[in-house]
Amino acid sequence: MNSVWISSPAGYVQIVFLLTLLSFSSEASVSADLSPPAFLTAISDQDGEVPLFWLRPHPDTVGIAYHSGTMIRRFYASATWQENCVAVRMVSLSVPFYLLRSRVYISHQGADFDPNYNFRAPFSVTVSQDSMGLPRNVFLDSVLTSADGEDSLAAGEWVDVEHNVLIRDSTFWIVFHWLEGSPLSPLVGMDDLPNEDRSFWGMRTFFHFHWHLTYYNPMIEAEIATNPDIPSGVDSFRVYRSHNPDSMIYQDNLIATVPWLQSQFTDLGVVDQQLYFYRVTAVDSQWQSRASNPAQATPRRGAELEADKEEFSVCTSAGQPFYDYLRLTNTGGLPLKFRLQMNLEEKDWMGGSDALGYAWTDNTLQEDFEFRWTDIESTGVRIGANGDDNEQYGFFDLGFSFPFYGDSFDSVRITSDGWLSFSDAFPCSSDTFRWFISRPLPWLWGPYSLVAPFWDDLELVDSSSIYFCSLSDSTVISYVNMHHYGDASRGPYTFQTVLTSDGEITLQYLRSDDSDTTATIGIQNYNGTLGLGISYNEEYLHDSLAVKIRPSWVGIDSMEGCIQPGESNTLILTFDPLSYPRGGYHAGLLIESWDKNHRLETKIIPLTFCIDTTTSVEWTDAGKPEKIVLLKNYPNPFNPTTTIQFAVVGGDGRAADGGLRTADVSLEIYNLLGQKVRTLVNAEMTPGNYQVTWDGKDDRGKEVASGIYLCILKRGSCQEIRKMLLLK
Repeated sequence: MNSVWISSPAGYVQIVFLLTLLSFSSEASVSADLSPPAFLTAISDQDGEVPLFWLRPHPDTVGIAYHSGTMIRRFYASATWQENCVAVRMVSLSVPFYLLRSRVYISHQGADFDPNYNFRAPFSVTVSQDSMGLPRNVFLDSVLTSADGEDSLAAGEWVDVEHNVLIRDSTFWIVFHWLEGSPLSPLVGMDDLPNEDRSFWGMRTFFHFHWHLTYYNPMIEAEIATNPDIPSGVDSFRVYRSHNPDSMIYQDNLIATVPWLQSQFTDLGVVDQQLYFYRVTAVDSQWQSRASNPAQATPRRGAELEADKEEFSVCTSAGQPFYDYLRLTNTGGLPLKFRLQMNLEEKDWMGGSDALGYAWTDNTLQEDFEFRWTDIESTGVRIGANGDDNEQYGFFDLGFSFPFYGDSFDSVRITSDGWLSFSDAFPCSSDTFRWFISRPLPWLWGPYSLVAPFWDDLELVDSSSIYFCSLSDSTVISYVNMHHYGDASRGPYTFQTVLTSDGEITLQYLRSDDSDTTATIGIQNYNGTLGLGISYNEEYLHDSLAVKIRPSWVGIDSMEGCIQPGESNTLILTFDPLSYPRGGYHAGLLIESWDKNHRLETKIIPLTFCIDTTTSVEWTDAGKPEKIVLLKNYPNPFNPTTTIQFAVVGGDGRAADGGLRTADVSLEIYNLLGQKVRTLVNAEMTPGNYQVTWDGKDDRGKEVASGIYLCILKRGSCQEIRKMLLLK
C-alpha cells in the first residue's frame, strides 16, 4: 500500500509541476489553475488487478476526537509491562479516506505515580482494523516517537504522529503502546466524561491479550482527509499507467476515463509480478490538470495450496508405528499460512475427541479396558500437609519425555486442587484466574498444559495425602481421601493419574462418595485454545471408574506454519497403534489456509488406519483371522473413473501344494435400489494389496447415471461396503 503526505502544498506544486510538464504530450492542454487529484494510492498484492484510490481536488480535512479537550486525569495501564496499551475507536463518515495523523496528549506531570517519571520516554502508535468492536489486525507498522517538552512548565503537550495511509473501512483504531522498561512513562491525558464503549486498555495475561473498558476518555484523536462535498468543476479523471515512472502523461498510457464522482478505479489489464506506475489527472470541459502524486503497485496471484497426496491408507500391527509424509506446496504468489485439525470418526466405545485427535473412553464404554488401581503409598513420595489449600508442588521429574499436544515434557507440577500441569502455574487473585474454581475445557485463561483428573476446590485434611511415583516408563500421581474445601461432608475422594511415555493418560477413581460433584475432568493445551473435556459439573464419577485418554493414532510433527511462494513444507505423519483396540479407523485431516487477502477452501485428506485387522474378520479352522479391507475410493466424487483399493489378508500357513492360500473374493457395484450394476472382481485371490478402476459403466458397457453407488467387497461371510458419488 502506497500513500503520500503533503507537508508543504506550495513545495508540492513547484516540484511536481516541473516534473510533470516534461512528460505531458503536446496533445494535452494543461491548466495550472485546475488542481490535480490528491493522495493517489495503488494497492499491491492483488490477484490480476490493481485497485486505485484518490481524493478529488481540494479534499476536506476532518478531525475526529471523543474527549472533552481538558486533561483531568492521567492514565497508565499497569505498573508492570505486559505489552500494555490503550486504544480509541474512530469512525469516519466518509470512505475511503486518508488518515493523515493521530495526536496523543502526554502529561508532563507524573512524579506522584513514579519518582523516575519521564514524560520524554518513547512510545509507539499503531493503526488497527476493527473486529467485533475491538482492535485487531494491525495494518500500519508502529511509529516510534516521544514528547519534546519545549514548554515543560505546561501541564502537558500534544504529540503528532504521521501515518498517511488509505483506509477503506469506516471504523479504525488508534492504539498507543507503552514500551518495555517504562510502563509508567509517559502518562496519557484523560478527561472525566464517561466512556461510551469507544476506548479500551489492554495487556497480555499469560498467553492471551485481554482488553478492558476504560472509565473515561483518553486524549487521543485523529485527522483525516476526505472527498469534498462541494463540486470542484471537474468533469472526469484520466488514469495513466506506465512501466516507466519518468514518462507517464501520454495518450498511449491513458487506460481509463472515469466520472468525477468515482475517485477510484480497478486496473484489470495487468500481469501478475510486474511493477506498474500510475498517475491521475482531473479534466474539465477544456483543460487537464497537472498530474497527481505518483503511485506504484505490483499485482500478485494469491496463495494456492497443493498437497502431494489425496489420501492415506495404512495397515500395521500393534506396537509397530508406520511413518509417511505429506508435502504441502504454495504454488501462488503470496505467503500462505496453514493450520491442521483432525476430525476423527468416533467409535461406539469412544466418549469424544478434540481437534488434535485426542480421544477418551472409560471402562463402561470399552469392554476390554479395566480398572486397575496402582498402589504407590509405600513406594511413592508423599506430598503436602494437613490443611494445604490451593497449593502447588514441584516440579517433579517424570523420568521420561512425555508427549503432550505437540510438545514434550520431562517434569510435572502437582496442585492440591486436583489438577496437574506441565508448565508454570501462576497464582492469581482475580476472579477470572482463580484456578481452584473448576471451569469447562478448553478454558482460555488456564491452567495450561493441563491434566485434570478432579479439578475443584479441594484441601488436605488429617487423613488426606498426595503421592508421586516415577517408574521406568510411567508416572503415577495419587490423591487419597481428598475433601472439598470447607465442606467435610463432600468426599472423601481417592483418585490417580497414570502418565506413560507414549503419551497416554489413565485416570482412575477408587473412591468417589459424592456423585453430585462440581469437578472438571479433561485436558487442554499450552494456551487453552484446544482441549478435551470429559466431564464438567456432571454426575459422572463413581467407584472403580477408569478413564483412558489417548493421543491421536496419527501424529503430525507440525500442525501450523507459513509457506513462501514457490516453496514447500514437508510434514511427517506417524501412524501409531498405541493401545487402540484392533480394527479400522477413519479420520479427515483438515487443512485450513489463507493469505493476506482471503481464506482458501479447506482441504480434507481422508486417513484410514487398520490395526492388526480390518472391520471384517472371519476365523479359519486353525484359529487365525482371515481378513479383508476396503479402502476409500479416489477420487470421490468422481467423473467418470475412480480407483478402488482393497486388501486380502490370509491366516498363517500355506496351501497343500506349498503355495499361498487363496480365497474367493468379489468386488461389485450396486445402485441404491439394490440392483447390481457391475462386477469388478470375482476370483480366487492370494493375500495382498489390490486396486481396480471403475469407469462408470455397467456390465453391458453402458454409462450409468450420476448418483450414489455402493461398492461391496465380499469374502465368505465377511463384507465391506463404501459409498461412492458419481457426478457428471
